[in-house]
Amino acid sequence: MIIDPGLILASADSDLGVGLAAIVVFGVGAQLLASRIQVPAILLLLLGGVLAGPVLEIVDPDELLGDLLFPAVSLAVGILLFEGGLGLRWAELEHHGRGPIIRLITLGVLVTWIIGGVAAFVLIDVDRNGAILLGAILVVSGPTVVLPLIRFARVREPVNGILRWEGIFIDPVGATLAIVVLDAVIENEGTQASFERVLTTAAAGTVGGLLGAAILTLLFNRHWVPDNLHNPFTLAMVVGAFAAADLIQPEAGLFATTVMGVALANQRWAPIAHIREFEENLGSLILAGLFIVLGARVDLDLLLDYLPESIALSAILIVIARPAAVYLSTVGSGLTFVERAYLACMSPRGIVAAAVSALFAIELEEAGQPVEALAPVTFIVIVTTVLFSAIASRVGARRFRVARPAPRGVAFIGGPDWALDLAAWLSDHEIPTLVITTDPFEVDAATSRGVLSYQGTLDSEDLLMAMESVGIRQVVGVSRFQEVNTLVIDRATEAVGRANVYFLPRYDDAEGGEPNHAAVMARRPFGRDATQVEIERLAAFDWHVTAVSADTFDRPALEGAIPLLSIDDDGPTVLTTRPEKAPADGVIRVYLTGPDASGNGAPTQGSGGSEAP
Repeated sequence: MIIDPGLILASADSDLGVGLAAIVVFGVGAQLLASRIQVPAILLLLLGGVLAGPVLEIVDPDELLGDLLFPAVSLAVGILLFEGGLGLRWAELEHHGRGPIIRLITLGVLVTWIIGGVAAFVLIDVDRNGAILLGAILVVSGPTVVLPLIRFARVREPVNGILRWEGIFIDPVGATLAIVVLDAVIENEGTQASFERVLTTAAAGTVGGLLGAAILTLLFNRHWVPDNLHNPFTLAMVVGAFAAADLIQPEAGLFATTVMGVALANQRWAPIAHIREFEENLGSLILAGLFIVLGARVDLDLLLDYLPESIALSAILIVIARPAAVYLSTVGSGLTFVERAYLACMSPRGIVAAAVSALFAIELEEAGQPVEALAPVTFIVIVTTVLFSAIASRVGARRFRVARPAPRGVAFIGGPDWALDLAAWLSDHEIPTLVITTDPFEVDAATSRGVLSYQGTLDSEDLLMAMESVGIRQVVGVSRFQEVNTLVIDRATEAVGRANVYFLPRYDDAEGGEPNHAAVMARRPFGRDATQVEIERLAAFDWHVTAVSADTFDRPALEGAIPLLSIDDDGPTVLTTRPEKAPADGVIRVYLTGPDASGNGAPTQGSGGSEAP
């Protein structure tokens, strides 16, 4: 029997294709499911990796990537750190104070390393060197787990900022420490050599990152890179800075990409908003792939063998190491007891710990000093600490009162009179409102009604900060200028999501209006037939804002009215269709009604003022 080599190659290619496809499908699917059921994505990603790997045997990362596995993982982590660095502002660091953050990534790391190493030596079946190395690996937290958790819990400042800065910078610091310890274990390096290694790594990474950021800023400022190449060129520069720093000093690449992201975020010579959006989308895909790949490498038998000891080690890291590190790092910082307590609850281990432990296990085995427990213990600690932090992030935020209230406000793009009347009515009823406009007359009109307005640069970070500070949950584009609607809607989707952005067209499509980007990007509010021109015409005939409750609902009287909002305990919701039934108890529905319709005694507001309900 003759076997065709072509069929063997085709079968191998097919297996590779299935494996790569499974990584993407399981990774993105886990993130989508996590967002729907409101759990940290990392838990489902790790579960998806175990399911795709040892359980279903669809994904074998070592076979898929071979020798490229860990260089690819390291580069992917570097890109994630760059994306995280883009969200860090020096002004925030000044506001929160440098002291607690710097001490957390220096003194806090040292405290965690010592306690974790001692606990590993006592609990896990490893020698002294193995325990020291395991303790070094487990100091790493990272933005891949910290940022989603504090975003999910809506943690307020200064705790939010401290955790973000610590989470992003502790990855390169922890990875460098682990590399130095590994070299000391394998090559018996002395203390001086290890210290020099740390300084060299940090210096090489910092120089590489600053140089990469400076080149990008210069090229973008001089318009030497076409707009359509900004994102791919930025990615190429990040990869180049990572590789160059790593070539000079191993593991300096993580420092380089982190510093590059922070430097770009804080320069004022070139816009980077579009780069940040691209990197966030790319980061989601990279994060999915990383956790699926590393979860698929887990040996289930080893996990079961080390499960009790690993859970005990996790408990010591959570109950002793983290509180001690936070307490010593925040002495004299001005943080309150509850803020320090919340910081002590948040130290989940993430992707860098998983990647480093797997890589070190291979290097130690090649050096003739195998530490079997390294990878399985790290995996269990990751799952355990993430589970604890996921629960503590939400429960602790409420218990310690460090959570921001859920946003419930409405922002209007543009300020026609009828929209300002609606905004004033909402403000009078304790619902935050914001008018986003570049028209000074609309600003004056909003001010006269007691409505907050934003008149700064429409595509800047200041707009997102203003929306966040006011507590905006939904955005409605009602400006008569299409380009203003389009620009703000593009920006607002970053803050509130596309599902919470609405657009009211100037004209009906059938009347000569043309579909535009704003209409594609947003929902259409106020029923299917309303337009700006129609509402302005009705407002000229004394149509006004009318609030209707379950007791005052009169469907015949509201037959021609235009539904605007429905308001319950969670805040207002823009109505995109005409409700047929009366509002439920405790719900208020807001319409634009004619001069003879007042919702059967419901409170009304016209341009001249309002009545309290």
